[in-house]
Amino acid sequence: MGGDWRRLCKAAGLTVEGDHVAVAVDDRRRHRVSITEDSSGYRLEAIVARRAVVSRVADAPIRVWLRNREVQLVGFRIDRRGRLAAEALVPKVGLSAEEFRLYVVTVAVEADRFEFALTGRDAE
Repeated sequence: MGGDWRRLCKAAGLTVEGDHVAVAVDDRRRHRVSITEDSSGYRLEAIVARRAVVSRVADAPIRVWLRNREVQLVGFRIDRRGRLAAEALVPKVGLSAEEFRLYVVTVAVEADRFEFALTGRDAE
């Protein structure tokens, strides 16, 4: 399914904010997912923790590796800026709006869970 991803995000709990979608994780928590599009698909990315937090976690690379072994649909990585990010690559071929929203929500929820596991709070 091609076209504008913003129209795919029309659902309860999702709010489009420029090139991001704010996802209501629960009644009090939200997480932002950035979306970039190319001709074949979408890259969904959410920041789990800023560089300052990641640098305080002595075993951050190992924790990221272990988390990647446990979670489906979403991968975690430390980006060039030293931030911990959650991401998913979603191909357009055969993609329905419901499936796209599932990816968006899953990236947000998994980023929020990992953030809480690392910090015990909601910062992003």
